[in-house]
Amino acid sequence: MQMQRTVDGTPTPESPDPTPARLPLVPQRSARRATARRASSRRATARRRKDNVDGRIFEYLKDHPQSTTGDIAKALNADRGTIAAGLSHIVEANDANKGQAAD
Repeated sequence: MQMQRTVDGTPTPESPDPTPARLPLVPQRSARRATARRASSRRATARRRKDNVDGRIFEYLKDHPQSTTGDIAKALNADRGTIAAGLSHIVEANDANKGQAAD
Protein backbone atom coordinates (compact mmCIF):
# COMPACT_ATOMS: atom_id res chain seq x y z
CA MET A 1 0.00 0.00 0.00
CA GLN A 2 1.38 3.41 -0.97
CA MET A 3 1.69 6.15 1.61
CA GLN A 4 -0.20 9.31 0.75
CA ARG A 5 1.33 12.69 1.36
CA THR A 6 -0.39 15.70 2.87
CA VAL A 7 -0.21 19.23 1.49
CA ASP A 8 3.03 20.01 3.35
CA GLY A 9 4.64 16.81 2.09
CA THR A 10 4.66 14.81 5.30
CA PRO A 11 3.46 11.25 4.96
CA THR A 12 0.13 10.32 6.50
CA PRO A 13 0.13 7.47 9.00
CA GLU A 14 -1.06 4.19 7.61
CA SER A 15 -4.51 3.14 8.65
CA PRO A 16 -4.73 -0.39 9.99
CA ASP A 17 -6.50 -3.02 7.95
CA PRO A 18 -10.08 -3.56 9.08
CA THR A 19 -10.26 -6.65 11.21
CA PRO A 20 -13.40 -8.34 12.49
CA ALA A 21 -12.74 -6.82 15.94
CA ARG A 22 -12.76 -3.28 14.45
CA LEU A 23 -15.97 -3.63 12.42
CA PRO A 24 -18.95 -1.72 13.84
CA LEU A 25 -21.08 -3.71 16.21
CA VAL A 26 -24.78 -4.23 15.69
CA PRO A 27 -26.67 -1.76 17.88
CA GLN A 28 -28.43 -3.18 20.87
CA ARG A 29 -32.03 -4.20 20.41
CA SER A 30 -33.35 -1.30 22.48
CA ALA A 31 -31.50 1.24 20.31
CA ARG A 32 -32.86 -0.34 17.13
CA ARG A 33 -36.39 -0.36 18.53
CA ALA A 34 -36.13 3.28 19.58
CA THR A 35 -35.02 4.24 16.07
CA ALA A 36 -37.89 2.29 14.53
CA ARG A 37 -40.35 3.90 16.95
CA ARG A 38 -39.18 7.41 16.01
CA ALA A 39 -39.44 6.59 12.29
CA SER A 40 -42.93 5.19 12.78
CA SER A 41 -43.95 8.32 14.63
CA ARG A 42 -42.64 10.53 11.80
CA ARG A 43 -44.55 8.50 9.22
CA ALA A 44 -47.76 8.79 11.24
CA THR A 45 -47.31 12.56 11.50
CA ALA A 46 -46.76 12.80 7.74
CA ARG A 47 -49.95 10.81 7.09
CA ARG A 48 -51.97 13.13 9.33
CA ARG A 49 -50.63 16.17 7.50
CA LYS A 50 -51.42 14.69 4.08
CA ASP A 51 -53.98 16.77 2.26
CA ASN A 52 -57.31 15.27 1.18
CA VAL A 53 -56.81 16.04 -2.50
CA ASP A 54 -59.60 13.75 -3.67
CA GLY A 55 -62.17 15.61 -1.57
CA ARG A 56 -60.94 18.97 -2.79
CA ILE A 57 -61.13 17.80 -6.42
CA PHE A 58 -64.65 16.46 -5.90
CA GLU A 59 -65.81 19.76 -4.38
CA TYR A 60 -64.21 21.77 -7.19
CA LEU A 61 -65.84 19.60 -9.87
CA LYS A 62 -69.29 20.19 -8.37
CA ASP A 63 -68.99 23.88 -9.28
CA HIS A 64 -66.84 23.45 -12.43
CA PRO A 65 -67.93 20.21 -14.15
CA GLN A 66 -66.16 20.84 -17.49
CA SER A 67 -62.71 21.54 -15.97
CA THR A 68 -59.56 19.94 -17.31
CA THR A 69 -56.84 18.43 -15.14
CA GLY A 70 -54.74 21.55 -15.69
CA ASP A 71 -57.61 23.83 -14.67
CA ILE A 72 -58.15 21.88 -11.46
CA ALA A 73 -54.42 21.85 -10.68
CA LYS A 74 -54.23 25.63 -11.07
CA ALA A 75 -57.31 26.24 -8.97
CA LEU A 76 -56.23 23.93 -6.16
CA ASN A 77 -52.55 24.93 -6.37
CA ALA A 78 -51.52 21.30 -6.77
CA ASP A 79 -49.33 19.25 -9.05
CA ARG A 80 -51.03 18.12 -12.28
CA GLY A 81 -49.94 14.51 -11.70
CA THR A 82 -51.45 14.55 -8.24
CA ILE A 83 -54.73 15.84 -9.68
CA ALA A 84 -54.70 13.17 -12.40
CA ALA A 85 -54.20 10.46 -9.77
CA GLY A 86 -56.99 11.95 -7.65
CA LEU A 87 -59.36 11.98 -10.61
CA SER A 88 -58.48 8.35 -11.27
CA HIS A 89 -59.31 7.47 -7.65
CA ILE A 90 -62.65 9.26 -7.90
CA VAL A 91 -63.55 7.45 -11.14
CA GLU A 92 -62.53 4.07 -9.67
CA ALA A 93 -64.60 4.71 -6.55
CA ASN A 94 -67.57 5.73 -8.69
CA ASP A 95 -67.24 2.59 -10.81
CA ALA A 96 -67.04 0.43 -7.67
CA ASN A 97 -70.17 2.07 -6.28
CA LYS A 98 -72.05 1.45 -9.53
CA GLY A 99 -71.02 -2.20 -9.42
CA GLN A 100 -72.37 -2.61 -5.89
CA ALA A 101 -75.65 -0.96 -6.82
CA ALA A 102 -76.17 -3.44 -9.66
CA ASP A 103 -75.87 -6.43 -7.29
